[in-house]
Amino acid sequence: MRCGRFLAARRSACARRTRLGSLARLLIAATCLSLLAAGLVVATSAGALSSQQSSFLTLAEQGAAKAQRAFKDDSHGIWNGHRNVPLKWYDERLHSGIRYPLATIWGAVPLFEALSAIAIADKTSANRAALDAFAEGAHPAANPPGKRHAASGAITLYGGAESYWDPAMQAFAPYPGDRGPANTWLDDNSWWGIAFMDAYRALGKPRFLRDAQDAFDFIASRGWDSSGGGLWWNTAHTPGGQKSGEALAAGSLLGALLATAWQSAAQTASGAVSHSDQATALSDLHAVQKFLGWGDIHFADSGGLYSRTQGDPTPMPYVAGPEIEAKELLCKLPPAGNPYCAEAIRLASAAYQRFGYRLNMGPQFDAIYLHLMLVYGQQTGDDRWAPMALNFANDAEANSRDPSTGLFLKAWDGSNMSAHQGEPNMLRTDAATVELFSWLAVDGP
Repeated sequence: MRCGRFLAARRSACARRTRLGSLARLLIAATCLSLLAAGLVVATSAGALSSQQSSFLTLAEQGAAKAQRAFKDDSHGIWNGHRNVPLKWYDERLHSGIRYPLATIWGAVPLFEALSAIAIADKTSANRAALDAFAEGAHPAANPPGKRHAASGAITLYGGAESYWDPAMQAFAPYPGDRGPANTWLDDNSWWGIAFMDAYRALGKPRFLRDAQDAFDFIASRGWDSSGGGLWWNTAHTPGGQKSGEALAAGSLLGALLATAWQSAAQTASGAVSHSDQATALSDLHAVQKFLGWGDIHFADSGGLYSRTQGDPTPMPYVAGPEIEAKELLCKLPPAGNPYCAEAIRLASAAYQRFGYRLNMGPQFDAIYLHLMLVYGQQTGDDRWAPMALNFANDAEANSRDPSTGLFLKAWDGSNMSAHQGEPNMLRTDAATVELFSWLAVDGP
């Protein structure tokens, strides 16, 4: 099988014959197609951007740089067992003055995604270095922080996005440097893992693939309700034992991305390493199929869109996006024409009919939906999504900039964030708008 020039370094591996099970062999046969569809291949050179993409790239690069300057915080540290070591990071809000001002995972993930998209659209050394520093810090430890790499009894300091790793929970905790049995969120680990996968797409560093896998391992082991099915909201099962549509949809997407990526890694490896990567791909795939199978029966409305919780059947765009994209990725895997293909098409139409151009949850929520539907549109040729993303990006550029700071601190219609599940002067608000610009530079018209 020929994978094309974008996989030239892997062409010999694509032809390797191995004594794997029938499903594994079928997965190998489909890997190049699914990698292209998932956008996981690290391109050596990008095609010329359209004038519109170039304009959004300029907005994104300027916006990301401004956000990094405005929210930068080098004055708070993480404990290494002896003293607090300064962490070069970002605050949740401008000039908050609170005891724990640093950005939570939910607060920081839009900037993580924006930097990944910028590095994909414009592969300069500066853009790649900015993403690398955000993901693992300026002076990363030799290995990523997950359980397979941590030194027993040692306190290792991690920077960047890896600083959220909590060894006690074997997960990414809500706040950087958390240590101990903190209540840990399944949807946080899903979004953070997806962001690591986008960083992996941009830079091709296996470390980020392992970071994403550690997040998914936590979701699959600690998030799944083994008695009744479904994914909890957090490890404390609050509030009221709720299951989470966010964790279910985003966790499924993370697992689908990982299954595809590990399959690729298996092709370039040999012997025990190749078999280990293949086993991880199959394990992730089976977990995703379990998640989606349960969700389709127990957690979906009549159109197939997942609910907010088991007590609130309201579908939400930023849950629909990862649900649709997870099923589209599984559609690309064998056998050809599997049921996920028709499901993804049906769900995309249900989402378009349900939400249309009426996106008003807030920039952070709606940027997730638009990003993933841009990806879906690129994969399938569904041309409804790029005009929608472009419409909201134009609104954001016109309405959301705060004149006193130059940051995008308002909702896309120009209203105060108090009406959109946010507070004033938040990193997540500004960075989500920059994220939308960034992904339009990658997948826009």
